[in-house]
Amino acid sequence: MHINLLGKIKNRFLAGLTVVIPGVITVFVILWLLKEVNLLFSPFSLFLKRYIHIYIPDIGLILLFVLILFAGFLITNWIGRGIVNLYENVMLKIPLVNLLYKSTKQWVDIFSPDKTSFKKFILVKYKDNKYIYGFLTSNTRIKEGSDESDYVVVYVPTNHLYIGVNIIASKNDIIETNLSVEQGINIVLSAGIAFPDKL
Repeated sequence: MHINLLGKIKNRFLAGLTVVIPGVITVFVILWLLKEVNLLFSPFSLFLKRYIHIYIPDIGLILLFVLILFAGFLITNWIGRGIVNLYENVMLKIPLVNLLYKSTKQWVDIFSPDKTSFKKFILVKYKDNKYIYGFLTSNTRIKEGSDESDYVVVYVPTNHLYIGVNIIASKNDIIETNLSVEQGINIVLSAGIAFPDKL
């Protein structure tokens, strides 16, 4: 009886952890980001407080929102797009900075409503009846002697979403799913827990 009670308490505790830990980590990360953003714009806040005698709490968040909105307006018209392209060209010509900028932009593009590096969430067959899941990123053709075959480039996450490998697979070895890229990302982030019962 005593052992069963301890077992039930242990199971309830572990079940509670699955709810509490993701929530706590999410809140912690959000609060940390808010703090860092406000620190970034603190000189402007001090300027307003000292010379204009206006204090706006969390002004960093307001300015960041305005900055992002302004960038969105820029990129959606042809004049602004030219400015953004000039800015990107400068960033891509600075050593080391270009590597960080390019890799970050590629990841951000995944979640862009206009374009995404991930085209489809697919399965790739390997070793008998085993499959791995990944994201179709592009199509290619490989020439072997006089034969030329269709292949696809697939990004396979190996550690969360941000670390993975690219594999080149024959089109005959892939299975397209009816899942969206967003659903695929959710599956990866949940370590496969969100995988549907049926594809």
